[in-house]
Amino acid sequence: MTVGLRNLCLLCFLIPIITIIISFVWSANLNLISWCIPNFEGCTSISRVGRYEPVKYLFKPLMFIYAIFLYYFWKKYYEFLSKNKINLSKFLKLLAYCSILFLVLYIIFLGEGKLYRFFRQVGIFIYIFFTVLTQFFFSIKFKNTLGINVKAKNYLFYYSATVTLLGVLLFPLAISEVEIINNFKNIISWNYFLLTHLYFIILFFILKKIK
Repeated sequence: MTVGLRNLCLLCFLIPIITIIISFVWSANLNLISWCIPNFEGCTSISRVGRYEPVKYLFKPLMFIYAIFLYYFWKKYYEFLSKNKINLSKFLKLLAYCSILFLVLYIIFLGEGKLYRFFRQVGIFIYIFFTVLTQFFFSIKFKNTLGINVKAKNYLFYYSATVTLLGVLLFPLAISEVEIINNFKNIISWNYFLLTHLYFIILFFILKKIK
């Protein structure tokens, strides 16, 4: 159980990060987007990185694969906590699966059809925000898990709580028309996407000590 969950943690961290990096480099080499450090300059959005041909034929399938692994991650995580006799609400599963649904819809409509604009501008933020909320609620339950160092459990909880608080503060700005600085929304999305997925690698190392 733990080995399977750790592997899923690693995959849920590596697949989206590597997919976006490769897509960014490929798109920039094809002059589809500008070269920059997007986390600092926000010269392009995550959506723009993966929506043009031929890059989208790499971006979309790999992100679909990520969505599948993400589904199994939340399923295994839920089962792991349940086996530790931790009381869980089915609401947690629903929240997790809603985040995956918005991810899948975002991938499907990326650059396609009339719904593209909505899912490009709002859908990706809803996916990220739902994912962060799910991570936070799971982290609360994870604090009661036996056989894990208390400091490690607290670290995961406080990290998740901080990212969630940032999300609550930044989400309204991210979906509004407000531009505090140039490319503000892009900078938010790149950095928040990274912070969201760091959760998986942190959990990966915490679970390492459990046999």
